[in-house]
Amino acid sequence: MNYSPCLLVFLVATTISPAQSLLTAPPDTLGLTAALQQHWHDSDLPGFAVAVVHPAGIVYEHGFGYATTARKIPYTPATVQSIGSVSKTLIGVALLQALADGRLQLDQPVNELLPFQVRHPYFPDQPITLRHLATMTAGLTDAQGFYNRHAYAKGTKATLTNEEYLRRTLNPTGKWYRRRHFVPHAPGTYYAYSNESAALAALAIEHATGQSYAEYTRQHILLPLGMTDAGWNVAEVDSSQLATLYDPRGHIVAPYYTITYPDGGLLTSTHSLALYLRSILAPSSPGAPLSASACDSLLRPQFTATHPALHVDPQEPNQGLFWAHRRNGTVGHTGGDTGLTSFLFFDPVTRVGKIFVTNTELQKGPQSLDQFVAIWKLLDQVH
Repeated sequence: MNYSPCLLVFLVATTISPAQSLLTAPPDTLGLTAALQQHWHDSDLPGFAVAVVHPAGIVYEHGFGYATTARKIPYTPATVQSIGSVSKTLIGVALLQALADGRLQLDQPVNELLPFQVRHPYFPDQPITLRHLATMTAGLTDAQGFYNRHAYAKGTKATLTNEEYLRRTLNPTGKWYRRRHFVPHAPGTYYAYSNESAALAALAIEHATGQSYAEYTRQHILLPLGMTDAGWNVAEVDSSQLATLYDPRGHIVAPYYTITYPDGGLLTSTHSLALYLRSILAPSSPGAPLSASACDSLLRPQFTATHPALHVDPQEPNQGLFWAHRRNGTVGHTGGDTGLTSFLFFDPVTRVGKIFVTNTELQKGPQSLDQFVAIWKLLDQVH
């Protein structure tokens, strides 16, 4: 989530491809499970879970390795951990829900909803809108060193609220305000990945709906979908299901909390994440948070010939509302942070989605990246 997404973009660009052929016979899930088990054995991943999702339901899900290695607690589809920036996709869903309720408009200046003012210092007369935030074109950009120092809290409880962090960072009167938090391009014209853009959109949702973002998403997304094991902090989830996070050397990562939690702090299981993805693939399914037309608005490419954006990554040339469009046609998001990696993507043609979640960081090399490549491709056996 909150470190530079360059590695994750590389991983997606080199590994994620739409399913190229459909099987005419039922998939050999026993053989698939055995193959995935072998890839875990050959990797340095402590544990991971995968799922394949179809509009009709979850086609395949399985866990491998360990949620906690020292105690050999199995990593299963019910294991809970943070999913990093895949959490951002929920902000898009919540925006469309609040839009349907008449609480906000996508092209509304965000300052109409915020308790403090945020203006682009290079273009102060051009308002930042919710759509700009949702497509990472608001003119905000992560100062990575600053973000790493200030946006995390040790332990399991933040010492600062998301609102106060954003006020200190983005309002000119804030103690951390710097022009370097903005790029010298007008709002709506230049793509720059920004965790703070996502956190700011979530704050606007709070003030539009009168509920905390955590409570709003719990009531309107998580519980209706049956994601009862999900939450935005460890107090909301079953601690017995929590995975231990590990760094690439296999050392335990001490507990930490992301102050700007909407941009990457969702704790959930792979099973619940699959329920969520299914609701996007099948908006008519029980508990789905959005109508079919709202899902179309959520996923529709926002950059067009008449409304282009500069600086888009050629591997990720377009954006929905917090949903990325890859060059190979898949749509979804990646997540990465200290001790975790997640992938959630679907093919709009076949309507098949895939999920991968692990309790460590993927690194370039034969034991981590190469094994992930093989694992991800194996999931194409299931349709």
